[in-house]
Amino acid sequence: MVETIKNKINIGSTLRNYGVMIGLVVIIIIVSIVEPAFFTGNNLLNILRQSSAIGLCALGMTYVMVAGGMDLSLGSTVSLAGVIAIMIMNSIGVTGNADVAAVIAVIAAVTAGGLVGLANGVILATINGRLGESFIITYSMQIVVGALALLVTGGQFIFGRFPEQLYSKLGTGLSPILIFAGLAIVMQLGLAKTNFGRQTYFLGANMNVAKMAGIKVKQLRVINHMICGMCAGLAGIIITSRVYSASPLQGTGYELDAIAAVVIGGTSLMGGSGGIHKTILGVLVVGILANALNVVGVNAYAQLIVRGAIIILAVGLDGLNRGAAIKGLVS
Repeated sequence: MVETIKNKINIGSTLRNYGVMIGLVVIIIIVSIVEPAFFTGNNLLNILRQSSAIGLCALGMTYVMVAGGMDLSLGSTVSLAGVIAIMIMNSIGVTGNADVAAVIAVIAAVTAGGLVGLANGVILATINGRLGESFIITYSMQIVVGALALLVTGGQFIFGRFPEQLYSKLGTGLSPILIFAGLAIVMQLGLAKTNFGRQTYFLGANMNVAKMAGIKVKQLRVINHMICGMCAGLAGIIITSRVYSASPLQGTGYELDAIAAVVIGGTSLMGGSGGIHKTILGVLVVGILANALNVVGVNAYAQLIVRGAIIILAVGLDGLNRGAAIKGLVS
């Protein structure tokens, strides 16, 4: 009887610690059997390329969620940043130096994302908002930023009219993969090896204790939201570069995919735990699953059901992990 209980505990612990990795391997094996074209070098590169934009969003979301917050304005920020970038490219890149215009467009898009994050962070810091408030505030910001993107474009697509030089290369080939990988390394080091990262974990674990410890909570929250917004701005660049156009609705749903990737990777919704290295696994799960559903011919509406189920599963796993952690502390 005792051995049976121990075995169950070991199985539960294994699933909590390695469930994402196991699920990833199972998905790859099953889909590769059903459709051999799935497990090819070209398709795997395609998965990484397609996952890079969501991955960039998930990197920023990780910082905010580790700090105990949420950012639902991320998808609209992606849309607005992409619109700004393409408008700059169409106005400067057509008549002037397209490469210089590309640099200006990237800086403008990332800055726009950072300003949205700044607004989120300042509002939340001012009202001393917790997870519930961050949900409402960033959801409201999602509406405002989305409406701004619609206002600027008149609700229409903006097609690229500039030469396909530097800007168009940012979202194709190995570029988006390298951008995502490089930023992931920097952000992992920032979260795991710096005083800023340690304070971010501390803030997410207990805001009141963080204040008593002398941590500048308001500034920390603002910075984390700005980082998230800048990552969204960079994602907008990657997306518009790949499709050579921008839409005011281009980033719709990206915030939910990013949250799903972060939570699947093991970052708690309540903050104080997780990391970039775990988020990368979550991004791979979301990206590989989406590609697998396309490869086997699953209906687009059915794919939405699967995406919703993944988010529910991710939240459920987070609850189980927190429950197990509390039991461990009690025992």
